[in-house]
Amino acid sequence: MRKLLALLIVGLVVLTAGCISSSLSKPTETTSTAELPTVRAATLLGGISTLDIMQAKGFDEENGFHVKVLRLAKTPDIIAALEKGETDFAVIPAEMAAKLAQSGVDIKIVAVDMLQNQAVIGKEKMKPEKLRGKKIGAVVASGTFKLFQAYMKALYNITPDDYTVVNVPPGSIEDSLKDIDAVVIWEPMVSQLIVKNYTVIMTFSGLWSEAKARGLVNGPPVMLVWVVRGDFLEKHRELVDAFIKAQLESARYWKEHPGETKEILGNLYHLDEKTLDVLYSRTEVVSGLNDDLIRGIKSEWHLAYLGGYLKENPENLDIFYRG
Repeated sequence: MRKLLALLIVGLVVLTAGCISSSLSKPTETTSTAELPTVRAATLLGGISTLDIMQAKGFDEENGFHVKVLRLAKTPDIIAALEKGETDFAVIPAEMAAKLAQSGVDIKIVAVDMLQNQAVIGKEKMKPEKLRGKKIGAVVASGTFKLFQAYMKALYNITPDDYTVVNVPPGSIEDSLKDIDAVVIWEPMVSQLIVKNYTVIMTFSGLWSEAKARGLVNGPPVMLVWVVRGDFLEKHRELVDAFIKAQLESARYWKEHPGETKEILGNLYHLDEKTLDVLYSRTEVVSGLNDDLIRGIKSEWHLAYLGGYLKENPENLDIFYRG
């Protein structure tokens, strides 16, 4: 009887262990990153956007996709990636989206990312009109410099022939100020120079206000927009809508969590606390694509046309996707 009882106990232990082992060996029900569809998104290597938050906080995976970020050295590299189908989405200046569409590339603007934070920085204070005859440094291929030229021509009738342009890589902006009068740059470079006591000659938001007072533009001063390739939108509309939602959540996080946002940007761009405080106060992120934002985009296109950057009148250009 004791032997029978002992055999029963051993059998029960073996059976229980087998059940536990079987339970532990079952795969989990959660979906791994490898199983999520991958969406490619291109951005400028030295430029901030809500993509930084999306990737850091995992808003992509929360919305059912994995974002593969392509950080490219120059804006023309982003344009080339869109043209060749090497990226699905890209965050680019609004006027470059129009330029791309006018060149025949099938893209749609799906959201606005950020308002204008660019500035002209120098060693001494001067009025914008005094830039005539000066030596100006910039990343010449950037949308920021193209918009600067449009502002100068539309507001002050100052053309590229009226100043000397020096093409400066982003990493050499501060060093270049030893030999030139001013630089045209965007964040985070603007804040980096401000904390080092360089002078803000003008901000792009200020130039926009002047253009608005003259009736040249209306709506908010849009800087960056999210675009998607037309063929990707046609095949993967649900993924596009998911990306738009993730960008909206990233913008909301940026606004509601300043400390965490500054920490993410600081780690990514190697910025100190003082620079981050200035940067956060100077940037305004947005999301979505409402009527007011579209007015701002179209106004910027009009300005770029007046300045000679857009060769065709963009008045009837309609490349917006609202989901």
